[in-house]
Amino acid sequence: MDEAAYLQAIPKAELHLHLDGSVRPQTVLELAKQDGVPLPTEDLNNLRDFLEANDNTASLVEYITFFELPIAVLQTMPALERATYELCEDLAKDNVRYAEIRYGPWLHVQHGLSLTDVIRAVLRGWDQGRKAFGLEGGIIVTALRDMPPAQNLALAQVAGRFVNDGVLGFDLAGDEAGHPPILHQDAFRVARSLGLNITIHAGEAAGPESVRQAISMGAVRLGHGVRAQEDSEVVAMIKEDGIELDMAPTSNAQTKAVRSLQDHPLKRFQEQGIKVTVSTDSRTVSDITLGREFQNAVRMIGCTPAQVWAMNLQALEGGFGENSARLRLRREFIEAEAAVRTAPARG
Repeated sequence: MDEAAYLQAIPKAELHLHLDGSVRPQTVLELAKQDGVPLPTEDLNNLRDFLEANDNTASLVEYITFFELPIAVLQTMPALERATYELCEDLAKDNVRYAEIRYGPWLHVQHGLSLTDVIRAVLRGWDQGRKAFGLEGGIIVTALRDMPPAQNLALAQVAGRFVNDGVLGFDLAGDEAGHPPILHQDAFRVARSLGLNITIHAGEAAGPESVRQAISMGAVRLGHGVRAQEDSEVVAMIKEDGIELDMAPTSNAQTKAVRSLQDHPLKRFQEQGIKVTVSTDSRTVSDITLGREFQNAVRMIGCTPAQVWAMNLQALEGGFGENSARLRLRREFIEAEAAVRTAPARG
């Protein structure tokens, strides 16, 4: 079996995945028409220009603008439920068996939904999708850096009520520049006390100090963490503390966290003994699947297929989902990978 076929066929785990960045373009079009949301164009191919970043995207700030239309159409419970269910279907097509889907509930209250409504709708879509497509994992609730700390504190309190219903963790995302994580430390203290696991976006658009702060606030996993490479002390801290970096190479190149895919530290970090995983970040905005992201890790970054497989198992290891489910999946993953690796090549 050739490399690309192997990387597509193996069972996968994805930990860093934004719901609003992964809505099908066709669904954006249909929901906009249904709910009267104005669109820049009703031609599906042209609409993609407003939903997909590319190599010319200048920064994280510009990358975030591609989320605006999906967020505009995800303002009702049925829309949130549908988008979550469809993402589960897309994950299954990519041979993803374990997934954690994250999103910021405060972005979905523009038309009168409460935070509770928003969380319930996504959990309903996840529950239906999980059962229909055989997934394990859950939902991560994301606080926003540029919101008043009191609003993120309120979000943590609401999210904690769903800790036994599929909400696994609490996150912080948005433009890092000028919005240090430490401003929101109260929200994360409350989230931890309510039993939520902590992951924080850090080291993407801001440097090593952002990473230090995120770790001090209880993050056991960091979203991206690329710019930790600018400070050897921070790299040593990540390794020593066993912090996992959930990286998304294509997105990191588009947001200019790295100059190009070839410059990505994924392989180097793993060889230094740091826990690293690979995700898509945003399947629609980055126009990527996890199978193709794995291929990029090999072809562009220089990882071996064996290294990518180890990162994939690390994603299961570092997942916030139920321990027994992850242990069962690990056994299933290892058996399935062996079968894929030893399958005779088709003539």
